[in-house]
Amino acid sequence: MRIGELARDLGTSTKTLRFYERSGLLPPPDRLDNGYRAYDRRAVVQARLVVGLRRIGLTVEEVRDLLDGDEATLRPRLLGVLDRHLQEIGLQISVLQGQHDDLAARYRALLDLPKQRDGACVCAALSLPCTCAGEA
Repeated sequence: MRIGELARDLGTSTKTLRFYERSGLLPPPDRLDNGYRAYDRRAVVQARLVVGLRRIGLTVEEVRDLLDGDEATLRPRLLGVLDRHLQEIGLQISVLQGQHDDLAARYRALLDLPKQRDGACVCAALSLPCTCAGEA
């Protein structure tokens, strides 16, 4: 299979496949007489694996580590990587939820200001005692 066909089948670009080749994630392909890359069945299977792992968010280094290990232990090692990603994303969600809640409280504090307050007063959003002129 030539690189264009492989890229099309995998829904990626030839540039991406060449990058994976340079990065060591794909073995160097055979070359046809005209210099075109020719991927054998083994390389196609590995390309599918690499593209699939990258699509689920693994880094190039994580993919390399998975490929460098024993093939028989790929699934448990991938489970470990995915578990780490889930934990990291869970932490990011918690941090973002805290930021969201804080901003929502500041927004509500601004909304709840009496109408007679100075229009430039944002003390409530900053959680500061109001010292603005025109305070009611």
